Order: sequence, then structure tokens, then C-alpha cells
Amino acid sequence: MNPIENLAEYFLKFPGIGPRQARRFVYFLLSSGNAFRKTLATQILALDNAVSQCMSCQRFFIRGSNTSPLCDICSSSHTNNTMLLIVEKETDFDAIKKTNAYDGRYFILGGSLPILEQNPNEKIRIKELVEEVAKQAENGELKEIILAMGATRDGENTAQYVAKTLEPLAKKYSLRVSALGRGL
Repeated sequence: MNPIENLAEYFLKFPGIGPRQARRFVYFLLSSGNAFRKTLATQILALDNAVSQCMSCQRFFIRGSNTSPLCDICSSSHTNNTMLLIVEKETDFDAIKKTNAYDGRYFILGGSLPILEQNPNEKIRIKELVEEVAKQAENGELKEIILAMGATRDGENTAQYVAKTLEPLAKKYSLRVSALGRGL
């Protein structure tokens, strides 16, 4: 493969990007000039030094002077530890966080489950979720798990799978499992 096709293959891995769009990105980079490409490469490499993934909620956060493996929400004494809101993606977290209507903990699954998914454990962070729920429930603080999946078939399928997977823990620790309400 030539360098244009190689880079286009990488762009195809981005969500929502098809072959034509991937090639457009490559041609855009080629026409943008060397300085732009170098700056873009530097910015991509800077992510490694500036961003960490929270060991608890799995979201990415800017490290700054924080050397903790936990993000500012998970490590804050102001966070309501009785509730855990489970979302599909980082963008869902961002949307809910902007509302300032929820002050509990979060967990980011990393995606949703298509209806005929053969390997759900490889598609979402279900193992990590079970471990986190068990850890928080053993502390005695966690009381409610809120499923905040998208109003799509895949979102509904994901919510059902997560609820079923967490059912033994919910019974063992008397946790309430609920879902966000749907509008008219």
C-alpha cells in the first residue's frame, strides 16, 4: 500500500468516517502544508503526556498537576457517591455534565452493543463496570445505578445487557437500577 492509502486506512477507524471522507482527510493534509502536518502530529503526540484515563469511571481527563489515577469527579469529596450514572460515550458524559443537574459518579462504557453482537465483552467495558460497581457497593455508599443509554435500538440493547449483567450485584447489595426517563 502507498502512504495515501495507509493513512486513509487509519482515518477509516474513526467513528462515522467512510472511505471517501478518509481520502478527503488525506488530501486535505497534503494540501495544508508541512507546518500544519507537523503541528497536528505534535498535538496528537501531546495527548499522551497531558491526558489520562480515570481508573474508576473510565473517562479521559486532563492530568495537569493531578498525579492521582482518578479524575476530579471521582476524587472529589463533593461528588454524591450514592449514585452511578452509566453512559455510552464521552460525549454523553459531556452533555450530562453541562446540565449541572447531576452530582453523582459516572461510568463510561465506551460504546453501545448492536443487537446481534456476538462478543459484547469486547465491545463495551462491562468487566470494568462490574468491578467498579462491586467495589463501590462493598463500601456501602452506592445505592442507585442509573442507565443513561441512547434512545436507539443499540442503546436499548446495551441497557438491557448492562441491567441483566448487574442484576446479581443489585440483588446482593440492594441496589436500585433505574433508567433516564424518555420524553414525549
